[in-house]
Amino acid sequence: MRAVDLRSYRELPEPVRRAITDRIGDVQSVADVSHATSSGFAALMSLAGARSVFLKGLPEDHERTAELDVESTVAPFLPGVAPQLLWRLGAGGWTVLAFEGITTTSPWADFAAEGSPHLESVAAILRDLSTTTAPPEAGLKPAWDRWKGYCDPADRPLLTGDMLVHGDPAAVNFLPGTSRTWLIDWAWAAQGPAWTDTVLWGQRLVLDGQQTPEQAAHWCNRIPAFTMAPREGILVLAEADARSWKAWQDHGTPGLERHVKASRAWADHWQTP
Repeated sequence: MRAVDLRSYRELPEPVRRAITDRIGDVQSVADVSHATSSGFAALMSLAGARSVFLKGLPEDHERTAELDVESTVAPFLPGVAPQLLWRLGAGGWTVLAFEGITTTSPWADFAAEGSPHLESVAAILRDLSTTTAPPEAGLKPAWDRWKGYCDPADRPLLTGDMLVHGDPAAVNFLPGTSRTWLIDWAWAAQGPAWTDTVLWGQRLVLDGQQTPEQAAHWCNRIPAFTMAPREGILVLAEADARSWKAWQDHGTPGLERHVKASRAWADHWQTP
């Protein structure tokens, strides 16, 4: 997968910026989002009347533009934890999505095992998501399609289901607000088993929160769908996810050392009877 070169809003081609301002009007200030690693640009725009809009985009010829297609297609069917998609436009060779701006109390959720004020609200989101059926109208791909290259074909039934899957429950995708926590970036949305996101969350608790696999499993066990999941299914997904991170590293994607280590530790935890 090609890396994304993140640029500031002011570095966008002039036709792109003009199309954006034609759509939203006077921009009072722009705050670039530096950790939006899957976007060509990401910025929070402050507008008149105390309004704000979050924008993200990619060059139209970038292979990851397909992720914007998924995100814009599923947006109308998402639960209330997702900021509303306002519009999509194409201009100057770029695809841009605009979402309602939200007020946060932290740049992203704290996944640390001790002292985190956010884990309970994140767990609550994952509990609700695990009971949400994938919207048929969105035409989401099966989660199996993402991991089948790292599994035995016989494992397909284990990773098949009809529930809504976010697919990337990283700390940076949970935004703590003043009265709620938001789940953003639905570019990898899919349909699969109810426990899919919780298994992926466990790996992220190890990676983003520096938790031990045992601590991460303790938090995952707060999600009923996870406690009822077949252990073999958890192992298959955790192992496939670990293999995928290693494959991306071997392919030459930089900066994945911690991802590979954390995902391997999480997968190995489930190898133990």
